[in-house]
Amino acid sequence: MISDERRLDGWKAIAAYFGRDRTTVARWARERGLPIHQLPGGKQKTVFAYRHELAEWERRNRSGDAGAAAPPPCVVDEAPLPLALAPTPPRTRRLWAAGLMLASALVAVLGVLLLDRQQPASEPLPPDAAAARDFIAARDAWAHRRPQDLETAIRLYGAVIAQQPNYAPARAGLAETWLVYREYGRVSDAEAFGKARIAADKALELDPGLASALRAEGFIDYWWDNDPAAALQAFAAALRRNDADGLTHFWLANILSDLGEFAPAERHYQRAVALLPGSQPIAVEHAWAKWQAGRDAEALATLRELKQTYPQDATISSCLSWIYLGRGDISGFAREFADFARLRGGPGIQRLASRMTAAVRKDPAHAHRIMIEDALAEIAEGGRRIRQSPAFFASSMKDREALMRLLREAVVLGERWYSRPVTRRIERDWPGDRDVQSLLSQLVPPVPNVAIP
Repeated sequence: MISDERRLDGWKAIAAYFGRDRTTVARWARERGLPIHQLPGGKQKTVFAYRHELAEWERRNRSGDAGAAAPPPCVVDEAPLPLALAPTPPRTRRLWAAGLMLASALVAVLGVLLLDRQQPASEPLPPDAAAARDFIAARDAWAHRRPQDLETAIRLYGAVIAQQPNYAPARAGLAETWLVYREYGRVSDAEAFGKARIAADKALELDPGLASALRAEGFIDYWWDNDPAAALQAFAAALRRNDADGLTHFWLANILSDLGEFAPAERHYQRAVALLPGSQPIAVEHAWAKWQAGRDAEALATLRELKQTYPQDATISSCLSWIYLGRGDISGFAREFADFARLRGGPGIQRLASRMTAAVRKDPAHAHRIMIEDALAEIAEGGRRIRQSPAFFASSMKDREALMRLLREAVVLGERWYSRPVTRRIERDWPGDRDVQSLLSQLVPPVPNVAIP
């Protein structure tokens, strides 16, 4: 018996599998033998298909067995963020702590990330039928984003690589899976980014122009290595290879917005929306970009509306928590952070949320220090590299003592703080404080000048 999880019910689901519209796949069923099944009885004809049969039909068509031009291979360029990216911290990536400006995203950014089945893929399937089947199954599991599905995707990509070690898209897919897995699985950022980097590097060694691998490299460059110049160069190369990839435009827009480059970020957001209409992750991150650009009231109103529409989206609560914190509203922060923890799950994040809720009730003026302590513990463990987010916590709550300590440590350690939406808010919070302004000026480098297509 074939598992129901391998079955696609209805024309809409079957069409989404190929990234085509309903009319096209119905025509393939009539004219080219696309394997479609019908449930008996009833006034309406209920159709369904099995993924393995669709994959086999696709393979035959592509190899010419069916005697007709094949549709584009069902291989899609997807990613993380930030995402959604996520993108986005905890092991359950701590979007609240790593700077939701990292968007997800990430993934829940960043994350909460995006399945891009709305545009034709540019990467061919591996020539081996079994490897092709595993590759498609890996992409499908990746799209579900649940920990067990991501673990399946990692295993399947490993099987493809074992069978076809020179097939670069499997390496890029493995990199993307690790980037998403850090959002939903029990893995540290250091381990996930490290394994993603190895996989992406190998993909580019095999195919230096592979767009999905370049995009993964750029994601890692920015959100983990804190190297925007390398990230922008990688995204520029990815767009030169494939300018019609909505996900690449989306991820690039998130980075540009975090750098404070709002006009070019908006252009890439608009391009992403045009290529991926109706995308929930893009809608959330685009709303977040309004806050980054200083349009606080508009961002707050839009995100509140999105929370009503998508009540299960943890990234929205993460964004809202940062907006409330930026206004000095620690109660609003704790409320949204609790929602984020509830939706994202994980005992660690839920314990932290409970501590915050209790601290706000007992001592609201100092409750934010729990978040600062947690962020510093993450730095000590290697899960975070800079102190920009805890500095924002301290600044928003007018905690000069904690802010000065964090600024001095960051300067001594030579940190570079590229998130201009955050540093500008700290500057604004302390307009006449020469010590704060002097230390901050030593941490904020210029935005790299990289030409983007």
